[in-house]
Formats: sequence, structure tokens, C-alpha cells
Amino acid sequence: MLLLSKVINEESGKRIRSPIAVILGHVDSGKTSLLDKVRGTAVQAREAAGITQHVGASFFPTETIVKVSSKLIKNSEIELNIPGILIVDTPGHAVFTNLRKRGASVADIAILVVDLMRGFQAQTYESMDILKARKVPFIVAANKVDRISAWKGVEGATFIESYNKQIPKAKKDLDNRIYEIMGELSELKFEADRYDRVKDFRKKIAIIPTSAVTGEGIPDLFLVLAGLTQQFMMKKLEYSTGPGSGTVLEVKDVEGMGTTADIILYDGVITKNDQVVIGGRGGAKLIKIRALLQAKELDEMRDPRDKFRSVDKVYASAGLKISAPGLEDVLSGAPVKVAPKGQEQQVIDEVNAELQQFVFDTEDNGVIVKVDTLGSLEAIVDMLKSRNIPIQKADVGEVTKKDIIDAAIVAEKAPEYGAVLCFNTELLPDAEEEASINDIKIFSDRVIYNLIDEYERWKEDVKESIKAESLKDIIMPGKIQILPGYVFRRSNPAIIGVEVLAGKINTGLMLIREDNRRVGRIHGLQDRGENIQEAKKGQQVAMSIRGPTVGRQINEGDFLYIDIPERHVRLLKKKYSDSLTQDQSKCLDELIEIKRKNVDKWWAW
Repeated sequence: MLLLSKVINEESGKRIRSPIAVILGHVDSGKTSLLDKVRGTAVQAREAAGITQHVGASFFPTETIVKVSSKLIKNSEIELNIPGILIVDTPGHAVFTNLRKRGASVADIAILVVDLMRGFQAQTYESMDILKARKVPFIVAANKVDRISAWKGVEGATFIESYNKQIPKAKKDLDNRIYEIMGELSELKFEADRYDRVKDFRKKIAIIPTSAVTGEGIPDLFLVLAGLTQQFMMKKLEYSTGPGSGTVLEVKDVEGMGTTADIILYDGVITKNDQVVIGGRGGAKLIKIRALLQAKELDEMRDPRDKFRSVDKVYASAGLKISAPGLEDVLSGAPVKVAPKGQEQQVIDEVNAELQQFVFDTEDNGVIVKVDTLGSLEAIVDMLKSRNIPIQKADVGEVTKKDIIDAAIVAEKAPEYGAVLCFNTELLPDAEEEASINDIKIFSDRVIYNLIDEYERWKEDVKESIKAESLKDIIMPGKIQILPGYVFRRSNPAIIGVEVLAGKINTGLMLIREDNRRVGRIHGLQDRGENIQEAKKGQQVAMSIRGPTVGRQINEGDFLYIDIPERHVRLLKKKYSDSLTQDQSKCLDELIEIKRKNVDKWWAW
């Protein structure tokens, strides 16, 4: 017998709010599609009115979770005592980084979506870094099970129901891919297993195979999500009905409303007559709410010009939009708190104290960091510190001419740190001109992980070029081919047979593919069972590489090149061209063509 949701914790008698979940993962892993599938299923089951589209989030009530997971719980005595789940599903990692309070996360739990066919990717690792830094518990949705070889999809089925109907080949393919995800998590110091094999969810991460196309595994995903929050977080979900606290997800201009702030309310209550303290560029500011808005329910959202309805009061947990004068300089990721009459200064002091956490220790010689939101700033600074990369300045906003001048000053003393790292922010025209004059390297990427990786590669190139005062210090050209039929081990490390087609190769050197993607460093070389340090043109040797998996990042028959720093290539062309053999010169030309096609058309010009 299933008992539907209560909003009171029976033990303490306190009101229970909905847990806040965030869904993240690499682009195109199926994050939004998974939720869209649930919404679509609920609409077909005439449950659409139950699912409410909050600003930046979707609320799934307990009744909907019961409907979606009915096959799993109809014979069980499961009692769901949460009102439902608020899932923050606005696209982009910045949203999760902005779900913060005092260095922790507003999110109670996360769904990490991993593409089964591709495994861990750049944004997956980035998500893991942020989850670990914020200490957010999570489950894994191993998505796209419908793409498994020979898999026969069963619409809306539970995972076990569908798995039991598959042929052995399909089961084996899925099992192997689940093991790969378990292996990746293990390297990150997390024990994990397929959810139905987990005995203690406090010690192991649950992996739930899903399909956003057929709906397979979605009943399991929602029941595990609801069950974990209820079993382990009831105390945390208790809240008062006092003044509301939230965090700013996004600040945007809306036609007819002016500047508005999208907010996730994680505690208490906010009303349309309240005054709130919110974090801006100049510190905390007191504003009077002009309008309190929530999104209309899904079945009402026909006209995109009429998405919102005015409300008098909102209880946590909820997504909402506020319209008020003075929001123009409010920062995404900043705290927002209701300020009762007579307590304004106290709340202003509290918000200012929280904003002080964004004042980071800096060094004279370090990189310049410019980002779009406070949440992004906190995340990127944490990652840079974890990699021991010094920071000269870190701030929210566009890259200015002053930022470039600061980087140029650093470059004179420490060239490897004379760079600007931009995340989701613009480069002003005068800054671009100044960067060109001072030859300051600017890195920009929408994935923090990629941004830092790109900078670190450049930093190593700069350090190598500084040391390269003679030919013996320069990395020389080399090209190899992976010999078909000579794969001795597929990963950790990959051990393969190769032929050196041009130049020479040495242990410790980085290899790239023809699309300029790095695959890993040469870990070891063997010729007829003997360890060697280098191999020259014409030799066929066994090679071990840490990083790639044969069949994924590299394949039999692939051509790989030694990755040479740009400064080394310039020296080889201008100063040491006579020292290159004919095959080395040809290999160098091929490498330059790869770089100009994939990196910069003026590379090594």
C-alpha cells in the first residue's frame, strides 16, 4: 500500500520542503531529453497539471513520481514523505555553479548524466570536480541504452524488465560500458555499481541505465532519486516558514519588465510586498520587489509571450522571477535574502559577509581570470588552485584593456603566466587590440575543464621554449602508424605495435591525432622484448601510451604525430632547418598543416 506525500516530518513535526536536484553532464548527453521524456509521459497520462515549470526548474510532485515509477512500487510498501522534487534544468554549467550558499551548494543531490556510448568526457570531469568541491551527493544516469548494439527497446519499461528481455550480446555490451563508467569513477575515488546491485547507497554511487528515447530506466531513476533524498536527507529538508533565502541563477532583461532576476528559493517564504537584500557589483543592496512571478503550468504555456503569472507568495523549494528597480548590477550566483522591517542592516551585513568569500588570495605572478558569474568564478578558482596555477586577478565581467596590461606586466617576469582565461565572457575591442600589440595569449572556452587544459598545454610549451636554447633541447618531428592486428592491450596503458614513418620518437613525448586531439604520452618502447628510449624511421616497435583506449580515442591504422611546441617549430624552421632530414622536414610540414587547420591559421608563421 503506497501512502502519498506528506509535507510534515513526523519525527520533528516540521515542514518538509522539496529536495533540490540538479542535472548535469557533457553537452548532448541527454540531460534535457530525459526530463522531456518524463514530461511527455505525464502529459499522456493526463498528469501534466501536476508538473509545474518553475523559472529555471521543473517541479515533479510525488504523485507524478508514483505514476512514472508505478511498475516498481505497485507491489511495495513504499511511503514517500517528500512533496516532490525540484529539478533545476536550465542549460549550462554556470547554473549549477550558481546554486551556491556560503561555499556549499543549494542542490541537495545531483543527477550526473553520462553518454553510455562515449563514456566520461570533458564536461563530465568538470561536473565531478564541482560535485566534489561542493560535497554534493549524486547518482549517475547512464543514458542512451537504446543505442547499445542489438538492444531491443521496451517503451517505458523499468531497467530490469527491459534488461531481462535482451539477448546475451546486448547485455554484455551494456555490462562492459557500465564497467567502464565504474572504472572512471574508481579513478576519481568513488565506488559505484549498477543501482540494483548496490546494498549500501551511502558507500556506493548508484548507476541507473536509462533511455530518453524509449523511457527505459526512467522509473528506476526517479524512484532512486526520491528514495535517497527521503532516506538520508529528511533533517536537511526541514525548513522554517520565516524570511526566504535564495540564490540568483541569472539576471536578464525581459520585454515589458525591464531587468529581472531568476532565483532559486531554498528556504523560507518570499512575498510580493517584501524587501530583499541581494548581492551586486558594489556589494549588498536593499531593493523593493515590484513583481513576484512564477511560470505558468506546462499545459498553460501555449504563448511564449505569456509565460508568467503574478503571485503573492512563494514557499521553498521553488524557482521564481523577481522584477524590481536596481537589479542591473546584480551578480548571478549572489545570495538573496528577505529583509524584515527593522532588520535591514543585519541582513545587508550577512549578504556582504557572504560576498567576501569571492575575494580571493592573489599573487604578483599569475594568470588573469574573467568570468560571467560568481558561481563560475568560485568554480574556476577552485580548479586553478587544485592544479597549483597562481592567480594574479579573478573577477566577473568583460576582459578590459587594463586586464591585458596587467597580463603583459606578468609576462615580462613570468612568461608562462602572462595569459588571460575567459569563461563565458566577452573581450572588449580595445582589450583585443592591446592583446595583439603585447602578444598576450587569451584563452576562451565554454567548458572550464577544456579552458584550463588548453592553458596548461600552452604553459608547458612556453616553459619548454624558454629552455630550448640549442638544437638538443628542441623536440624533433616524428610520425608513426598503429599497426593493424598488433593491439596487445586496449587501455591503462594501451599497448600497441607501431611503425615509425618519419623522424624519431622518444619516451615521454606527447602524441596527437590528425585532428590535433592529444591522445597521451609515450610511456614505454620495446624492440624484440628489450626496453628502448627511442625508435627511428623504419623501426617497428611495441609502444605503451597512458590515456587512450584503443577503439575510442585511437584505432588500428591511425597516424599519430609527436606534438611539438609552436616556439620549437619556429626555431626548427628559421634556425635549424638544415639539421632536418628530408622525412623530418615533410613530417614538420604535415604537423604545421594540422595545427593551422585545427588551432590557428597563422600557427608557427
